[in-house]
Formats: sequence, C-alpha cells, structure tokens
Amino acid sequence: MFISEVTRKCNQINIYNMSLKISKKKSVYYLKGVISKLTEKKFLNYFKKIINKKKRIVLNIEETKQIDKSGLNAIKTILEKGKQKSKEVFIVGNGCKEIYDDMFQTEAI
Repeated sequence: MFISEVTRKCNQINIYNMSLKISKKKSVYYLKGVISKLTEKKFLNYFKKIINKKKRIVLNIEETKQIDKSGLNAIKTILEKGKQKSKEVFIVGNGCKEIYDDMFQTEAI
C-alpha cells in the first residue's frame, strides 16, 4: 500500500498530483487547484480558523480546476459556519453559479 506524503508549504496542500494552494489578498482567498476528498480536511481546518478571526471572507474559485462532492460539502460547511457566526462568506469566480444551484437544489428537496 502506498502512503501519500503530505507537504504543507505556504498554505499549500500537496497530495499526489492533486493539490490546493490558498493565497490571500485582503479578505479574498484565492483557491488554485483541486478541492476534493483528498484536500477537504486541510481546507476545512484552514477556513474554520480564519472564520473566527474575519468578518468577511471571499473564496475566489476562478483557478480551481476541480471540485468533487466532498469539496462541495466542505464549501457548504464554511458557508454554514459563516452564517452561524454572522460572518459574510462569498464565493466568486467561474463555477460559483453551479455551487449556488447545487445548494438550493439540495435545500428544496
């Protein structure tokens, strides 16, 4: 069994060839790479800490190549945590409409 090596450097999570890099400029967090089952835990841990410190968080997914079901659930979790703590959490970039549609389709069921 192959055990993956996890490297964290400058807010970057590398697992196999699927990685997620998070960079920040003001209150905008730029997500580059993949939000998946392999990067979900680190993604959630990172933003759960941030959400306690910031009033406003903007997730820019413009350079996100893939978001699987686990990644989508992780984003939903961050949105819900923000709502619970009266924080403003926004998603911007190509693909945010699909996330919006999925969230409201799920709630309507």
